[in-house]
Amino acid sequence: MIARSEELHLLKLRVFTLDVISPLGGYVKFRIVRHLLLLYPFVLSGLMMGQSVSFSRNIYSNIPYSFATADLNNDGREDLIQICGDGSSGDFAVSLSTANATYAPQVCYHLPTGAVYGVAVGDFNGDGYLDLAVINGTNTFYEYQNIGDGTFRLQASFVSPVTQIISMVAADANHDGRIDLIFDAFNDTNLYVWLGNGAAGFTAGPTSTIQVAGELSIGDFDGDGKVDILSQFNTYGNAIQVDYGDGHGHFQAAPVFFDDAAFQSYDLNGDGRMDLVGDPFDFSLNGSTYYKIVRVQHGNSNRTFTRQDVALSQCTPGGTYPAVADFNGDGIKDIVVAEASDCQGSPPYTVNVLLGKADGTFQPEQRIYSSGVAPDLYVMRLNQDTKPDIRFHGYFQNTSNTQEIFLTDTTPGQFPKCASPNSGTGIALCSPTRSVIASSPVKFSIGAANQTPGRKVEVWIDGKKAGEELNGWSHYSFLDSTFNLANGLHTVTVYSAGWDNLLESTTFPLTVGSSQCPPPASPGLNVCSPLNDSALGSSVLAWASGTVTGTIARMEVWVDGVKEISTSGSGTLKQSVSLAAGSHTFVFYIVNTAGQKWWQTVVASVK
Repeated sequence: MIARSEELHLLKLRVFTLDVISPLGGYVKFRIVRHLLLLYPFVLSGLMMGQSVSFSRNIYSNIPYSFATADLNNDGREDLIQICGDGSSGDFAVSLSTANATYAPQVCYHLPTGAVYGVAVGDFNGDGYLDLAVINGTNTFYEYQNIGDGTFRLQASFVSPVTQIISMVAADANHDGRIDLIFDAFNDTNLYVWLGNGAAGFTAGPTSTIQVAGELSIGDFDGDGKVDILSQFNTYGNAIQVDYGDGHGHFQAAPVFFDDAAFQSYDLNGDGRMDLVGDPFDFSLNGSTYYKIVRVQHGNSNRTFTRQDVALSQCTPGGTYPAVADFNGDGIKDIVVAEASDCQGSPPYTVNVLLGKADGTFQPEQRIYSSGVAPDLYVMRLNQDTKPDIRFHGYFQNTSNTQEIFLTDTTPGQFPKCASPNSGTGIALCSPTRSVIASSPVKFSIGAANQTPGRKVEVWIDGKKAGEELNGWSHYSFLDSTFNLANGLHTVTVYSAGWDNLLESTTFPLTVGSSQCPPPASPGLNVCSPLNDSALGSSVLAWASGTVTGTIARMEVWVDGVKEISTSGSGTLKQSVSLAAGSHTFVFYIVNTAGQKWWQTVVASVK
């Protein structure tokens, strides 16, 4: 993500800037900011207005600007990808989470040339760890490979045909299951797609014509399951264009429209189409205009937008981003927004939550924080639960001093029951966790982590979609549903999808109406518990049946290379084992008296 325009923030920052001429006319400076680090813990709660929301908070003063957040070391908490130090080196940095809403000092990474202007995140080589693509204000971008613990090495350099890349995002543009890179360039009317090969390489792909070259973000604004691209250029007004993807890497540019707001993309009304959410602001050297609204542009299936203005009791500070998630666990999306009482953009500012109602309107604001900075607001995962947390980065007026504040959601409510896996990608099955269920209905409780912003989880049974839930925030998505199934054997596939419809899946057999783990017809094993990708309590049921050639000698279960269970002379093993929290590898063996072995491996986690 590129730092916002200096005109938009009205800040006197002294770092380094890049002068840009918009294809639509006008002038803008993209800038990189500088900062330091300090931590203070506090606790606060919302005011009582219907249901109250509550958050704990951690404050970092003068922290460097964060381009993105993602779980880089697979611990279930999102980490910070930032400018290195004060920005003078031009390098980027990673600050890993060490505990809930707590971060280690930066580890900086040197760019061979240029200075960092943006970062795209994705698993480029398919190893389950998120990697980084870094643009540097030239025609070159660099791929940094995650070596598995949140540290990085320079993997490759790529030279594009453009002069200067403005912005880059990672998404599956051609729907082949591999993450691609999409970027635009200064003084250029093209959108470029470089296709990923799934093995850390990229090659030039389709090029599409656009009119607005600016900050890019991904979504699906018409709900057709194909990734679309939002491009915004912030000058004294905001030029906005949505480029609709065809699922093969090509994009059709919709007409440009202008709005006083700079937008982020969220599915505010839960209809499976991304919406644009921002706060309007008219800049003028002779006196700027501030508004008492949040501006929403709802995406429609016919590739238009429908405007909704959400009333506020105070004016927004001007040029800040609101954020959207279900903060009280009622299944309806809420808005968190910054406001200033004087309608002149002056501090103090408040951060307020507007709880959504079933009819698409919102309750009055609940104040959750007061600040001397006007913050940009984002949703992220600060801990390992299923509640969306809030990050905001703000600047003290007329200074380069900043605050980055992390608000951890502590609100009681009906939040998703199954936490996403403690990894940058993957699916966690909290229910079912075994392949044999005594009776219908069957409860499914699932959490997923996605490379791109989380959209939904689907359950397919015997080749038909049984249900889906469009319940996601940041990189995460969830499902809690119950399905009536006939007795007998079924094939279940669980999918999770980001807003580019990049799919992750897990498939397993499910027998309903039985308490037996049936042995296979030919020599081998049938592991009934735990299922691959299951998320379990500390007492794990190891349950399997096997068939051998000749006579059975024994069955064994090894966990993480250590033998935990051994039985003799039986073709069925059913026993619990206590395990510490974390991911575990189970290897089930069955051995005959001649010493022949058959085995099956399962990977599951203990919460």
